[in-house]
Amino acid sequence: MAYFSQYRKGNKNASATLDAGLGLIFRLNTLWRSADLAALRGELEEYNDILNRIFVNLLYKTPMDIEFENNLEKKEIKSVDWNDDDAKIFNKFKEMVREVKKKETEAIKKRNRSAYNSAKEEHYEILLKKDTWLRKFMMEKGLYLKEVEFNPETAMWGGM
Repeated sequence: MAYFSQYRKGNKNASATLDAGLGLIFRLNTLWRSADLAALRGELEEYNDILNRIFVNLLYKTPMDIEFENNLEKKEIKSVDWNDDDAKIFNKFKEMVREVKKKETEAIKKRNRSAYNSAKEEHYEILLKKDTWLRKFMMEKGLYLKEVEFNPETAMWGGM
């Protein structure tokens, strides 16, 4: 099980010719563009799936919790999970989305247009909150570009 000990320690000898953070930023920007387009089209399932992909990309440095059947032998894995408080928030959003989708399904079964529209609005609002949380999470990890206040008066003199 050498992999597990290497996984826990991290590969200190690995090196890339380009900064891996740069690749991550490009990947995240592409995902955010796709998320925004899906949200604007009202494709809530696609929007949620893309937000999930963004979350996974933001956790790439966080080690996973690996629980073994026998902690001494470490041969058979019992479970694998995220070990981060952020995973708890993510799982809460997942639960909220599941519950609102049940409301949508019930409204369809009952042919209740008003209840369906209300559930759709609630679904969208949950995804907006998830979106906002992920953007803040990304900011905490230093993956947003630095905010600079632009002052047009100083632009003539080469300032920002």
